[in-house]
Amino acid sequence: MKKLTYIQGAFILTMTNLITGSLSFIYRVFLTRAIGSEGVGVYQLILPLYLLFITLVSGGITTAVSKLIAEQAPRSNYRNMYKIIKICGITIGMWSLALCILIFFNAEYLAKYVLKDGRTFLSIMVFTPAVFFISIGAVLKGYFYGMQYVKPPAVIDIFEKLIRLMGLLLTTYYLLPFGIEYVCAGVMTAMAAGEFISLILLYFCYRANRPPVEVHTQTDSTVHIIIRILKTALPLSLSGALTTIMDMIIAILIPMQLRAAGYSNSNALSLYGQVTGMVMPLLFFPFIIVASLGITLVPAIATSYATGNWTALNKKCNDSLKITSAIAFASTALFMVFPWELCRIFFKCPEAGNMLFWMSFVCVFEYWQFTLFAVLNGVGKQHIVLKNSILHIIISVICSYFLIPIPSIGIYGFVIGFCASAVLICIWNLADLKRIPNIHIDYANIFIKPLFAFIGMLIIIKGCNLYLIARAVQNSNMTVSSIAGLIFFFLVLFFMGIFTPRQLRNTFFSRESRVASR
Repeated sequence: MKKLTYIQGAFILTMTNLITGSLSFIYRVFLTRAIGSEGVGVYQLILPLYLLFITLVSGGITTAVSKLIAEQAPRSNYRNMYKIIKICGITIGMWSLALCILIFFNAEYLAKYVLKDGRTFLSIMVFTPAVFFISIGAVLKGYFYGMQYVKPPAVIDIFEKLIRLMGLLLTTYYLLPFGIEYVCAGVMTAMAAGEFISLILLYFCYRANRPPVEVHTQTDSTVHIIIRILKTALPLSLSGALTTIMDMIIAILIPMQLRAAGYSNSNALSLYGQVTGMVMPLLFFPFIIVASLGITLVPAIATSYATGNWTALNKKCNDSLKITSAIAFASTALFMVFPWELCRIFFKCPEAGNMLFWMSFVCVFEYWQFTLFAVLNGVGKQHIVLKNSILHIIISVICSYFLIPIPSIGIYGFVIGFCASAVLICIWNLADLKRIPNIHIDYANIFIKPLFAFIGMLIIIKGCNLYLIARAVQNSNMTVSSIAGLIFFFLVLFFMGIFTPRQLRNTFFSRESRVASR
């Protein structure tokens, strides 16, 4: 199986995630229109709990395994790699099985006293098996990412999402007459089935593509492997768990504080559904590219850091931040100019556009945050990621708790907390990264130049849009204006030397294929 560079791997994962993200987004639009804002609010109550249990069993495992595998890859110590996979799989499997049993027999308590909505009971019962499937699949994905074999999990993910989408559409269609409770349970059933199929395919692909083992190769002790896995995975798991707990707290806190501000229960749930089920998915849809980059960046950074190749490490760090800035600034321009149109087109809820407009201002900081976390993970600074994740939670919860009950602020108390935490955490990440010797951030190329291109893009989109509206071209004004702005933005980035034709060739074509074509 051919290895890819981390940029090529990120490109493949991006294409995969764009497909799977589009499928998920299509379903989110379908679900929103089918069950309305209140139904989305109930669904969003379940999701943080589901993600919390997934984080508790697999959060940080993929990153930890990929990091350890990447460190073994230069020595081709396959025997030690397989030992890492085996030990990690057994350990995580036993832990996730115990947690699944605990969830299953306490589903009613979780629904009534944690989520405070009895309609979530069936969904909790149904999603329990998915927690086990995901935990084992996370170990296998860590192997593929660490070896820079991104194609198998990418193809499997597309196949799994297609099956899941069909299941989601069918269950929603047939269970809708029975009410929101059964629709949400049907959604979770389809998700569990999809994760099971994904696990089976990942295992067979792993068995089919393992390189041969040298019998006399030295391996690390079991205790040493477990300690190293825990040292990397525990801070990341705790960080992810705390973030998910924050989402659960926010899920309970926002409707509660909105009721304190004078909103009815139905209106409170509708506003919560708008911000978490409509605005956030739109805001983070372009984030698919950044997330893909982060997955492949961790093992790439780990390899350079382990071998002391500071030139390669700095190049990977700055290149990834340049890509992140380009995606973030382009997305910000579209969200700032067309927030109401986007919410109307996708969700038939233009009033949610006000929140999208204000939250779009921190797109760059929010996207950067993820890339910087990936770099810090790659150089073994998981404790910094944990510290900054805790600070993110504290800021968001404090703002939501104290600001939402103020009638003149309401739901925008959450927006203020979201924006403040994004900016502050990004600044703290940069400050922590600066303390690491031999790592240097090129701010001119990763922020200042893209910022100027963004300002020009904003002017082009606004000017083009106003011209088309004046000419009564209102059916395609958003599409034409957006395309014109994006073309201008990326041309400016190329003229400024942020990206080069050589980088494009290296992304789309491997070195072997270029040599063969000469």
